[in-house]
Amino acid sequence: MHKTTTEPGKAFISLHWHSHTSTTTTRTTTTMSNSKLVVAVVGYTGGVGTCLLSAMKKIDLKPYALVRSKTMKIGNVDSNNNNEEDVSVDYELLGEKLLAKAKKDHKIPVIADVTASGTVQEYYKHWLERGISIVAANKGIFAGPESKYQELIKAAAKNGHCRLLHETTVGAGLPVLGTLSSLKASSHTIKTVEGILSGTLAFVLGQLVGGKATLSQAVKDAQALGYTEPDPRDDLNGMDVARKAVILARLAGIQGIELDSMSIESLVPEPLRDCSVDEFMTKLEQFDSAMAERVASVEAKGGRLHYAAKVDVASKKVEVGLLSCEASHPFNNAGPDNMVAMTTDFYTRPLVIQGAGAGGDVTATGVLADILQCGYQQK
Repeated sequence: MHKTTTEPGKAFISLHWHSHTSTTTTRTTTTMSNSKLVVAVVGYTGGVGTCLLSAMKKIDLKPYALVRSKTMKIGNVDSNNNNEEDVSVDYELLGEKLLAKAKKDHKIPVIADVTASGTVQEYYKHWLERGISIVAANKGIFAGPESKYQELIKAAAKNGHCRLLHETTVGAGLPVLGTLSSLKASSHTIKTVEGILSGTLAFVLGQLVGGKATLSQAVKDAQALGYTEPDPRDDLNGMDVARKAVILARLAGIQGIELDSMSIESLVPEPLRDCSVDEFMTKLEQFDSAMAERVASVEAKGGRLHYAAKVDVASKKVEVGLLSCEASHPFNNAGPDNMVAMTTDFYTRPLVIQGAGAGGDVTATGVLADILQCGYQQK
């Protein structure tokens, strides 16, 4: 992976691996990390779960346990292994078996949760207290009540022998949270973190540039391409972006941020928030002119309108909504990608991370990277 500095105080991280990187060194390091781990994958039959098992197979990391919604297999299994009998899900038993295996083989126990289940997350604190590292792709608890989030942080810190990693909760496989944490830990004072964190909204706003399409047509196009949720309002209301903003704010060091007290601008017109999906899609065109005027007003000044999250650490303020960006702003080069721009006392012009922010494979490899990180902890 390379990082190039194009201007003083400005850095850009792009996710392209050099072909001449020593594969021998990479494989040796990965194998050493693998040999230390005993891993349970919760949610292995889902989209990310199947991609995760495929990625693990490529680096010869075999799961010890596989868990789905109602049943689980324990004992060096894979998704096609029928030798191990399915048993009813018991998260307490899962933890016990994982710890016993880790103790017997002198390995590090890790539970990777790639579900969207709040039930699984209720066990995080208990697992951490017992010394099991947690790797999560589910934003829920990390963007939920701050008290629960802090309980997890304290549980991991108190044990001292386990980790709590959730890189993929913001930007899928992009190294957003790791970079932010590293900057903060290495004495940077974080000033702002801005992010285009929804590919769907990036597409919609991109279609509006220069009056190429109306809001209603852009949403219809996004739906036809499969970019939206079944109800496009679940994307347009900005709540998914807001959850990611909460996670960024907490990692940046802001306390007291709660989702229900944030400023979140919804792109769903208020009269259309409670109607059927069909009625919403039909009547959205009534609001095309208002959005077109807003876009034109910004573009007349040489700027662009983006839907983004903005975390201002100094003012302890988090905003989510339409952001007017001047011509030089990095967001104007984001295209359909996710992009996060971080400014610090040393990066006075932003450090920028850009790339695909969704997809089973990129999310799965991000989860796998976190799993491997657990191999470097102290036992």
